[in-house]
Amino acid sequence: MTVRWRIVAFEIVTLIFVGLMIGVMALALRLADDFVARVDGVHRRFEVIAELDGNANNYAEQIAEVLLLGAEQMPDFQQARTEMNEAFDRLREVTRAEVSTLSGLDEVRRELSDIEITGRMAELYRAIDGAAEKVFALQREGKQAEAVELFRRDVEYKLSNDFENLLEAALDDERSEVARELAEVREQQQRLLLWSVAIALLAALCGAGLGFGLHRSIVRPVQALAGGARALASGSFSHRLEVKGSDEFAALSRTFNEMATAIEAQRAGLMAAQDRLHSEVEARTRELRDANARLRDVDVRRAQFLADVSHELRTPLTILRGEADVALRGRGDAEALREALRGVQGQAGELGALLDDLLAFARSDAEDQALELVQVRAADLVNAAAQEGEVLASPREILIETELNDGGVDLVIDPRRMKQALVIGLDNAVKHSPPGTRIRLETTRVDGKIAIAIFDEGSGVSDADKARVFDRFYRGDAKARTAQGLGIGLAIAKDIVERHHGTIALENAASGGAVLTIKLPLEPTGAA
Repeated sequence: MTVRWRIVAFEIVTLIFVGLMIGVMALALRLADDFVARVDGVHRRFEVIAELDGNANNYAEQIAEVLLLGAEQMPDFQQARTEMNEAFDRLREVTRAEVSTLSGLDEVRRELSDIEITGRMAELYRAIDGAAEKVFALQREGKQAEAVELFRRDVEYKLSNDFENLLEAALDDERSEVARELAEVREQQQRLLLWSVAIALLAALCGAGLGFGLHRSIVRPVQALAGGARALASGSFSHRLEVKGSDEFAALSRTFNEMATAIEAQRAGLMAAQDRLHSEVEARTRELRDANARLRDVDVRRAQFLADVSHELRTPLTILRGEADVALRGRGDAEALREALRGVQGQAGELGALLDDLLAFARSDAEDQALELVQVRAADLVNAAAQEGEVLASPREILIETELNDGGVDLVIDPRRMKQALVIGLDNAVKHSPPGTRIRLETTRVDGKIAIAIFDEGSGVSDADKARVFDRFYRGDAKARTAQGLGIGLAIAKDIVERHHGTIALENAASGGAVLTIKLPLEPTGAA
């Protein structure tokens, strides 16, 4: 027999004995429930008989008071009679309930004596009650002596002797019934105890036999396998196990021997491969060191490039600011010119802020500037960006349209930085749109966020550019041919949006052209 079938046999035997024990316990519980029900019925009948005894004494006393004190005591007698009748009703009810708990013909036959005694007590009480009516009739006729004599003979004597004897017989019968039930329960308990002991002993013997067999078929092979594993771990690859029998452990021992043979064969190959791997690791380490040096050089040159660009752009910025200040201080200028010059001055300030950001990036990529968060109406932000975008679009006769579908929501953002991101998107759309076309700036609410989309009518974005359009200094082939710039605009816009815990994406629109989508949370999540 294989180990598997030994285990199955052990489990089956265990389940059988568990089922037997459960059956014994269930039988014991049922026996206890039956005994409790029987004792409860006897107890209730005992209580009613005891109550009936007290009511009988009160009944006799009330008859005597009517004879001695007159008809004024008749209500008390009627109350005593009612209590007697109610007690007999309860006695019949508990007797029927006790009989209903019986399950065998012999038990029903034993209970017939209780029914007979109950009937005899009821008949005797009716005879006594009839005699009491005769006593009251004699009293009403003025025959007091005859009434007293009849009371003593047919009422008081029968209640104190015949009725009391029946009550005592009923109580004795209930006591004997309790004793009989208790004796039967004890007998059943002893029988169940013997069965439990026999089942326990048989379970112990079967468990010991099956356990010993499992011990021999499992523990010894496991110890042999453990010894073989320790031998392999210590480097003794020539160690082999002795194979006996045809069970699972025999198959496992053969597999172990095959594994040891394979390991011994592979060890020699691994030693040779180790030497080759060592030399290969040294070569790759030198290559990684050289690549790291080249990356550091690229990083240095990138930072230097940003610093140079910022430095070169600062000079025309200074000139632009100076010219705007002179125009504002001039005399005789029209108000329209003054307003235009104020716009030039404001744009110069925005450009100066952008150059400051570029200089900060040149110093350190990890250096962040804090956002100045305020509550701004989304429509105001979009309109301001569209107004500045018109300055970029007018030379190419491109029309910028706005479509506000956000319901007038507010955003908690840095308006200068977010407007900068939108203007970068508009500038990118203008550069890639044919002259005379339209750019649509649309806002919508999507899943608890506001989406700001910039649609153009250009040639769209190629699959090669999609993955890198937000990389710093990446311009792509299309940009290199049709647009100027450093390739950092979309990268700066992406950084601004993500610091506001938003997302930005550039895709091809279903109607043609490209669409730049910025999604911002409606609830503030804190500055990045």
